[in-house]
Amino acid sequence: MFSRIFISLLAVAALAPGSVFAQAMDQKAQREVVSDLKVALRQNYIFPERIPAISAELDRRGQSGPIDAEKFAAALAQGMVKASKDLHFSVAFDPDGVTADRRAKADGETTTQAQRDSERAANFGFRDARRLDGGLAYVRFDFFADPQYAQETAAGAMRFAEGAKGLIFDLRYNNGGVLEMAQFLMSYLFPAGKEQEFFDYNYNDQGARVERSQWSLAAVPGQRSADIPVVVLTGSTSFSSAEWMAFSLQRLGRATVIGERTAGGAHPVTRVPIDDRFMLQVPFGQIRDPVHGQDFEGVGVTPDLVVPASGALLAAQRFLLRGRAEAGDADARWALVPIEFAIAGQVPSARDLDDAAGAYEGRTLVRTPTGIAYHWRDRFVLALDPIGKDLFAVQGTDDYRFRLVRVAGVVTGLERVEKSGETKTYRRLD
Repeated sequence: MFSRIFISLLAVAALAPGSVFAQAMDQKAQREVVSDLKVALRQNYIFPERIPAISAELDRRGQSGPIDAEKFAAALAQGMVKASKDLHFSVAFDPDGVTADRRAKADGETTTQAQRDSERAANFGFRDARRLDGGLAYVRFDFFADPQYAQETAAGAMRFAEGAKGLIFDLRYNNGGVLEMAQFLMSYLFPAGKEQEFFDYNYNDQGARVERSQWSLAAVPGQRSADIPVVVLTGSTSFSSAEWMAFSLQRLGRATVIGERTAGGAHPVTRVPIDDRFMLQVPFGQIRDPVHGQDFEGVGVTPDLVVPASGALLAAQRFLLRGRAEAGDADARWALVPIEFAIAGQVPSARDLDDAAGAYEGRTLVRTPTGIAYHWRDRFVLALDPIGKDLFAVQGTDDYRFRLVRVAGVVTGLERVEKSGETKTYRRLD
């Protein structure tokens, strides 16, 4: 019985060769694999009208002489992608993987123990969860793990959003995975008691076409963040489930997408043993958004704000902070200063840093190989980060900053600027 919607570019990596050494395959062995592959396509592929073209391409991939099994698998995969224009296809020579997959399915599992161990070692894809200045929460994860195993980790990441004034999901490097994880995370963004549809989908199940929908969960661990603005960061390698999460939240008007157009892989996939040696990854379903009934296959998700992926996080912070700052939110105005400075790409000159170095009342600024450091009472040392003209943030705290005081271009003092707006100036002594 189908129980998980799995759409991922990572599945290509998951189909990597096993521990058994690849072997040379003669023409007869190649034809047998191609024949079995065609059967698997007819039983599983969601677009039967494309199978003749794929089959013809597979026939052309046969070699007249012996070929290494791994190279033959790669050639078959390339042919399937070429004929179908579907990036989800993959074939791998992996006898160990076939054995493990069959054992997992016999035990009622959707993934093998090795896959689960690997995901657990990678913290189920969650790379970063933290609070940013200005009351923003940030969560980055690079694949969608099955919430059956990863729910506790995902819920822990979402706790960083509790009480935040804005939330950023970073999917720039996310290659997809189990769509139920997207369902779990998206459920935090809608109020309890309100049923919200996220996806419509259909798939082949043992030759039968099954239609389903995926809705928000009635309960999630911790608090929901149903009223805060949400940004989803995307990149050119955002794929499948990552694209669907961005696409659906965008269509539902629940998130602003910032970054680059995504890869364009919308189809759920399954892994099917072709025989005892080869594994096929094949698209076996379709998903549609609940608003217009559309997908993004071959096109990708277009961001609301198109910026290079490398600068998307800063753009998202500015997007979330600027409106609050313009409305008079002092905390947002304070947090926006270093963001604008970083986006502008300004850097202080070596001369500016040299000018700052010196003794002030009760404290000293010391030039370092990488910048400048603040020394106090001959014991405490804190690095300073430039965030504006003659303005420095203090690493480790956001409660205050330092500004150089200049008279006729000469540094005459060091002003401590509190977040509250209060200031105190220390006269330069040297």
